Amino acid sequence: MSEAEASSYMAWNDALAARYFHPEAAGQQVYLYVTEDVIRDVGRPLGGGVDEFIAAVRAGPPGATRSGHCQRALRSAEGWRERGLAYPPYVAYLALFVLAGGHEGAFAAHAYYPRLWELLGERGEGSPPSFDRMIELWDDLERWSTQDLDGQLGIFEARIVGGWVHVGLPLAQTVLTEAERRALPKVFAAARLDPDAPSSTRDLHRAVVQYGRPVLRPRTVSAVERGSEAFKRAVLDVIAGDYLEWDGQVPAPTGPSQRHEIQAALRLCLAVDRVAGVARARLRCHARVEFPDEGLRLEGAGAPLRGAEYLPGWSHPVSDMATGTEFVPPEDAWQAGLVLADLQRGWHARLRPARIRPFVSGEAEGLPGLVEQPGLPQRRPFYLAFRAEDWARLQPWAEEDCTGWREIPISSGLPSGWRLATVGEARTDRGPSILDPRAAFPDRIGARLAGGIRSSAAGNTFFPFAPPRLVVDGIGPAEAVYCQDGVLDEDRRTPGTYTLPGDLPTDTRIAIEIRRGEETIRRLSLYLATGVSWRLHTPVAALDSCGEPLADASSPAGIAGAAVAAAAEPFRHDLLRTPGLSPAARKIYFIGNTPGAVAVWPAEPLPPWNPVWAVAFNDHGRPLYCGTSLAQVRPTAGRAGSHRQAKTWRQVLWRWRRRITPPPDQPFKALWREYREAARDS
Repeated sequence: MSEAEASSYMAWNDALAARYFHPEAAGQQVYLYVTEDVIRDVGRPLGGGVDEFIAAVRAGPPGATRSGHCQRALRSAEGWRERGLAYPPYVAYLALFVLAGGHEGAFAAHAYYPRLWELLGERGEGSPPSFDRMIELWDDLERWSTQDLDGQLGIFEARIVGGWVHVGLPLAQTVLTEAERRALPKVFAAARLDPDAPSSTRDLHRAVVQYGRPVLRPRTVSAVERGSEAFKRAVLDVIAGDYLEWDGQVPAPTGPSQRHEIQAALRLCLAVDRVAGVARARLRCHARVEFPDEGLRLEGAGAPLRGAEYLPGWSHPVSDMATGTEFVPPEDAWQAGLVLADLQRGWHARLRPARIRPFVSGEAEGLPGLVEQPGLPQRRPFYLAFRAEDWARLQPWAEEDCTGWREIPISSGLPSGWRLATVGEARTDRGPSILDPRAAFPDRIGARLAGGIRSSAAGNTFFPFAPPRLVVDGIGPAEAVYCQDGVLDEDRRTPGTYTLPGDLPTDTRIAIEIRRGEETIRRLSLYLATGVSWRLHTPVAALDSCGEPLADASSPAGIAGAAVAAAAEPFRHDLLRTPGLSPAARKIYFIGNTPGAVAVWPAEPLPPWNPVWAVAFNDHGRPLYCGTSLAQVRPTAGRAGSHRQAKTWRQVLWRWRRRITPPPDQPFKALWREYREAARDS
């Protein structure tokens, strides 16, 4: 490489992109954490350092003619995919903007643009021309990583922090180091945060200050503890974003015998008979990861207890392992809390200590009775269990700030000294927050996608037939939620939940924003992918015009991912495009929803009916969902095909169940379990 090439913009651009986006980062969140040390490390093979990088960016990419840096960045992005480039050609510009956020000097803590001008060695004031359009490049980088490559080189998400739409994008990349982000689950777990609770500034502040020192930089802890309000907000915004994505898993220390730990919640559930004045309390385990197929063996309350999956994310009521009798939580657990653990599997489930406990109807979760909430519900009816001795503190709030307050006489089923009331709506949280700060209304706005079926293991890419719903915590009357610039209405039955429009576009970025007037304070993206989530460059199979296997496997006719090589006549290839289908499979069993609905490919033709599963076999099998609507693919009684086919259908689903790894996605896993049970009984 010549000296000119070494200092060229594109050499730096591709070297930086390759550092962050590579196969080892597949399915993982990627952050453009750019520092001077990173620039020196990347530039070492190029024969340059920070000065050479700045010079290359100032010179711009080949053919750059516009005067401003941001204009040249926008120009470089025009039609870049059609030019056959390996990486987006604007990554070096984005890296420069991130580098500016950490540039040291005599600047105010929140000052960004002066840092950028000094780094460039130019005199300027305010934002560079077209800097407000750099959001287009951040969004395009997200689209490239998530949609174009389906996360195969990592997943980038264009986040904003600190309430600054344009400056907040580069700052979100550099507030925390990569090592700090990896360590955050340890901080969350040490602080005993509930993985499914709304993000709270109070709780996150406490977690960082009390438990972050061993794993976070002193600068980060200091910023949260006594930094400027602007920078503190930026740091906590980044931490809150990672907290909302946290599924309760805590990475294990290095070592072959170590395992991940999983933090889960215990939730009190109530069945209330108002006529008889009786309540029945139970415990359920709530987790954001899959329960083991065999259930949990929970210790910590005397006799071993069992927690088996009931619905995705929820267990059956915790019961005695030996007798199956439902476990009744001890009275002191209502106030002091309870910890149950399955040490063999690394699970820790906690019922938090509390002086008041809010409950809501379990209907939205598909659960009977009332289910405890981690915080005080807003804009919706709820129930409140509280200690009688605290009534004096709650009474002013109950009478002045609540609508529909009415105590329910309960003669048995609650701990001694506890009472239960129903509330139409709480306008403030002043009473509960005095007794228990964790029961207060959320003090920050958080947005996350819930439910739906992701088309890949990570990222916000979903199947169009099963889109997610939007859950927003802490929103007030001054904020509005937008999807594709249209206002979303809150679900009246489940406040804080928003159903996305049914006519959203596919295979393109869908923008969701929370705005306060003209200010965008939160944003996230999702994609509805109609294509496949795998890309192969060699055919899965060589087929003739009728779909029959060819003896010559080198024939150009075949299928590789979604690309179909030319064949004389069309054949039914859609089944072989099932996402994740491996070209190395010796056999593929296509399974329908009726006993006997099975086709073994390539020994048999592809089925004319619509299969639900494609089970690809090597030494072990893996079921891949290839149906359409989940509501229409439940297993049914009856018989399809011959006796031999019915036997094969049962053999694949039931007899070979230990040879087949269930699907990882929870809705598919539950459906696969239904098929196994149907095959067992067929």
